[in-house]
Amino acid sequence: MKYLRIAVVLFSAVALLPGNLLAMVPTPLPALRLTSANGQSVTNQGLPNKGNWLLVYVHPRSHFCDDMLKLLQTNDSPSPVAGMVIVVDGSIDDLQGLQAKYPNLAGAAWYADLNHEAFGALKLRGFPVVTGVTQQTMEWMLHGVVPDPDSFRSALNNWLQRGTQSQ
Repeated sequence: MKYLRIAVVLFSAVALLPGNLLAMVPTPLPALRLTSANGQSVTNQGLPNKGNWLLVYVHPRSHFCDDMLKLLQTNDSPSPVAGMVIVVDGSIDDLQGLQAKYPNLAGAAWYADLNHEAFGALKLRGFPVVTGVTQQTMEWMLHGVVPDPDSFRSALNNWLQRGTQSQ
């Protein structure tokens, strides 16, 4: 119930178009197989398993995803970056290109979804997607564009800070 309230606050703060923010019944993170920038295969065991964190799913050739990454990159606090897993729908070259383009997100964990498998496992509909995860459970999912960046950043910081307080 606590996380449903957070999702409602996030929805109110971000003022998204209807249908972009999904408060979910807590759902286990599906089995994911991702690839790191150095070619190593990573499964759920390699993802954060404590506190709140963000799973950010982007496409390398989407201007909406560029906008989201710019927004996340300009965050004033360095701590949220450490609480992010960024998944790039594409090759390792695509991943490395985005890493170079957004150096302020270097503290995030970056992975490639080489075969579009995570996209299907997460049942995504488009790009970008930000998912609030507590340990290995998805609590909420945001699809698309954020019209109020300041409120969005504040809500994300709040989400991540609540996760560190509950550890």
